[in-house]
Amino acid sequence: MELTLKLCLHIAQYAGFIVGQLTNSCLLFLIFTRAERLFGSYRHVMAVFALFSLVYTWIEFIAQPVMHIKQSMFIVMLDSPFTFDVSTGNEITCLYCSSFALCISLLAAQFYYRYIALCQPETLEKIKGWNLTLLFIPCIVCFVGCVTCVYFGMHNTVEKQKFMRDVMFENYDVDLGRESFIAAFYWSYDKNGSRIFRFRDTIAASGCILVACFSTILYCAFKIYIRLKSAQALMSTKTRELNRQLFITLTFQTLFPFFMMYCPVGSLISFPFLEIEVGKFGNYTGAAAGIYPALEPLIAIFCIKDFRREVLCQRKKVRTEVKSRSGIPSTSFI
Repeated sequence: MELTLKLCLHIAQYAGFIVGQLTNSCLLFLIFTRAERLFGSYRHVMAVFALFSLVYTWIEFIAQPVMHIKQSMFIVMLDSPFTFDVSTGNEITCLYCSSFALCISLLAAQFYYRYIALCQPETLEKIKGWNLTLLFIPCIVCFVGCVTCVYFGMHNTVEKQKFMRDVMFENYDVDLGRESFIAAFYWSYDKNGSRIFRFRDTIAASGCILVACFSTILYCAFKIYIRLKSAQALMSTKTRELNRQLFITLTFQTLFPFFMMYCPVGSLISFPFLEIEVGKFGNYTGAAAGIYPALEPLIAIFCIKDFRREVLCQRKKVRTEVKSRSGIPSTSFI
């Protein structure tokens, strides 16, 4: 079997699905069994994100999207191993794109909770118990907004099928008229070569949700860092160490999605607007988005000491010290 780019993409998506089931399930187990005494209500925020990551891997597995950029248009085509009619497939592709936005907004919610806990602790009481669900309302708004934009602004049309038909047949051996997809077509040209700006597609794919979530994450991360630096002397050793672990976790949770989600998706949205034609290499976005939910839980698992010890089976052990001068052995706990 020839190792094509499309096959490599699907291998990455299958690997992301399998590993994602393991890593997110492991993180959920650790949250429910080890996090209560460590994080309080924050464990619920972590659990929601891990649970959604599990759901997201299933959506990714069902959709297995193929992406392509040609001139001023990008396309996200359903290439699922399951059989759907075109209309249902269009809706699944729309759900996939919107779930991606929800994934980013839930990550932003984690950062915002940590910001409230450290920088505005007097407000923390207002989002405890059932009030914690208020934290996820903006995430739901982002998801609904994205569904609306993608469904109505980037829907499957005959014009888009004609524009992409030849290139999709050449690269993926598909008849686009029979395939499910969503696409953003920023502008076309008339017979005189004049540019026709397509306002609806441009607004739908503008990436406002992506920018808003990323800005929230950066702002909260910066405020958390400043707060931790200024309040170190006021914290107990145990509290300082726990906050250090959480900040390291949040730092990696900021940098890792930047390369695995924000940059690839930002490029997929921006390149057609600038008419930078990268063709089938736009599939890096699909591969990165499929792998990210599988690897992201490892950040929390290995950056938080209690989680790491549980996974690596490094239980507290009794260690016999070197005999003291009195000849009485002593023990210490690691």
